[in-house]
Amino acid sequence: MSTKDAMSLVGSRSKLYRMVDTGEIRKVEPSGLGFFTLDKYSDEECHFIILSKYYPKCVVSGMTALRLYELGDDYFDLIDVDILNTTNLTTSIFNVNRVSKSQYTEIVEREFPDFGINRKIQIYSPERVLFEAYKYYGEGSDSFIRALKRYRSKYLDIKRPSTQYDQIMSINKKVGGIIIQVLKVGDVSE
Repeated sequence: MSTKDAMSLVGSRSKLYRMVDTGEIRKVEPSGLGFFTLDKYSDEECHFIILSKYYPKCVVSGMTALRLYELGDDYFDLIDVDILNTTNLTTSIFNVNRVSKSQYTEIVEREFPDFGINRKIQIYSPERVLFEAYKYYGEGSDSFIRALKRYRSKYLDIKRPSTQYDQIMSINKKVGGIIIQVLKVGDVSE
């Protein structure tokens, strides 16, 4: 919770910091942010709670989204988020990317209980996250191919993929064509 929320619960700033000193609550790292929590939450869980409560217009993107959908194996220490390029946000717990309105699409709300995220966060759809794989891994790389194979096994409706293919193409025709081409290769091998 924010400093303001915590102070309203405990009564005063001095009492709040006394409770931090005695270990009843703790400050979320990095220590300069002014967010507090009970010990039962890890810093990573706290960061996602902070994201959903205090930054609702941020959309989880990049390597973080790839990891949450289990399309990538990369560890993240900062949460990758996108915001519209008409807004500003600077914080040390998020890696903030300002994007155009045309890129700020295919946003869904969901939980990721396997990762300790038990509250809904805004994140790009799995189809949109494939474009993050293209952006971060590069066409033809092992990581890019692995992400597409995982998408195929976890999210693609093999019997009726045309809806998802249309969705992918609506995001970006050029890159979408490359993604679909790789996804269709699996049809031959099955």
